[in-house]
Amino acid sequence: MRPSDMTDLAVLAERHSHGTRVRYITGCRCVPCRAANSRYSSARELARKNGDRAGIVSASRARRHLETVARHGIGRYVAAEASGLNPRRIAEIRSGKKANIRERTERAILSITMDARGAKTLVDAKPVWAQIEHLLSEGLTRRELARRLGSRSKTPALQLGRRAITAQSAMRFERLLSTMRADPCKRYQRRPMRLRPIPQRRL
Repeated sequence: MRPSDMTDLAVLAERHSHGTRVRYITGCRCVPCRAANSRYSSARELARKNGDRAGIVSASRARRHLETVARHGIGRYVAAEASGLNPRRIAEIRSGKKANIRERTERAILSITMDARGAKTLVDAKPVWAQIEHLLSEGLTRRELARRLGSRSKTPALQLGRRAITAQSAMRFERLLSTMRADPCKRYQRRPMRLRPIPQRRL
């Protein structure tokens, strides 16, 4: 930052009332301003003891993570809710407007996981369909897959979009895959056939 870009202290002081740390930094030493600075110092000392050093780091790592989760259907508003940050701040970091951020901001963004996706958020269906095609090639039927995915219809059918599906459907399929991997024997189990008696004709 160039000196010409910095706000004059007198102007900065006018923008903030007494009883704030900014006013203390500009030179005011009244009781409310000294108290505000003391509260800030105590809070920062406690944060440092808890590992929060408020250091400045490059925003590139956080930006890459935001781009990754965005490809899985997590937009700035969901990301903001999951991280506790302002949606505008999320947008600035992702767009590259923010080149540097505080360490705690980076930690908050990196803590965003795929679990933050809303149930109705649309995600790419290609990875799910790739797995479905593989299971079908191994002999599992579409009807059986639909039943295992929770269909209660008498004639279960896969109702998944080819381009996009909801995050809820994707997570349901991921849970099914995890179960099948944990117990491969269940992969080919079928429901027992219901044998219906043939009505006899009267002679």
